[in-house]
Amino acid sequence: PGCGECEGCRTALAGTHGDIKIVRPEGTIISVATVRDELRPWAYKMPTTADCRVLIIEDADRLNESASNALLKVVEEPPLRTVIIMCAPTTNAEDFSVTLRSRCRHVYVPTPHIDDVTNLLRAERPELTDEQAVWAAMVSNGHIGRARGFVSDEGSRAWRGKALDFVEAVFDPAKSYLAARELANEVAGEVKRRMEPLEAEELENLERSLGVGASGKGAQAALRGSKGVIKDLEDNQKRRRRRAESDLIDLSLTDIMGLYRDALVLAFGAERAGGTASGDLSSAADSEFGDGSVYLINPDRRRTATELARRLPPEAILASIDAVTEVRGMLVTAVKLTVLMDELMAKLQIAGQAGRR
Repeated sequence: PGCGECEGCRTALAGTHGDIKIVRPEGTIISVATVRDELRPWAYKMPTTADCRVLIIEDADRLNESASNALLKVVEEPPLRTVIIMCAPTTNAEDFSVTLRSRCRHVYVPTPHIDDVTNLLRAERPELTDEQAVWAAMVSNGHIGRARGFVSDEGSRAWRGKALDFVEAVFDPAKSYLAARELANEVAGEVKRRMEPLEAEELENLERSLGVGASGKGAQAALRGSKGVIKDLEDNQKRRRRRAESDLIDLSLTDIMGLYRDALVLAFGAERAGGTASGDLSSAADSEFGDGSVYLINPDRRRTATELARRLPPEAILASIDAVTEVRGMLVTAVKLTVLMDELMAKLQIAGQAGRR
């Protein structure tokens, strides 16, 4: 681990180190053009201040087939002083290119323990109470970014609530499909709320660099070709929004799946006694215990999980989880979100035999 204090550590943490490149796809895929025009040329350059260059590709599962093939040559014969790190959910063929996988060293990174996430939140936000920090760590299921969002953004907490309300609407014929449409239709607005500050800052910086608002013959001449540059930025922002909408729905589906998981835990009586059952969040910060018991991911929705466990046999709960998994897999298609959420509602009602009880 780095010392965290030297110039190299400080610039690396700030994202300004000249020999570290982090690729975060803004669209639904990492294109072959990005690999050929951006990644490969950068990887073959010599380091400037460090001993080696580090290329980090986040969401490497978004490399399409052409992009993976374009990157294959670099991975097969990597530059002597360049390290390439590709981050993917798993090494399964569905998540990562088989040809790339066979040429990489696999490093398993486990999900952070709830205690670790809780301690991190406490260190970053000393004003948080113990209950707030533990709650955010639990409901985020070890996802540090989501946990930070839950303690800092009321909108993020509200959106999670809407996703969990979706499950409660499954057994309400008058509200079920209205809830499905509402969740799908409000995704764009929620993404816009989250991304507007960043997009406004990007546009302002670009206009400043182009001299928008300046006067004089030279300034006017420079502005003649700026419309195309601004349009490129707007197109990139649109692609990023579309991806963000898909990611946000994916997180919502994960929350829904977690609530059914909690129902399964209660159905089998596997919840840790004295943990969330008594409302003591701090004592439920261990995900698994020696006796095989586990905590509830959504302790604040215990009533809903209990009702699901009462209404549905375990096999129906598992069928519901499978239905959510199936719809998650459809997010990469061109199917509209409204259709996907209607499909999910129908599958959950069939699995739960809604209307027959």
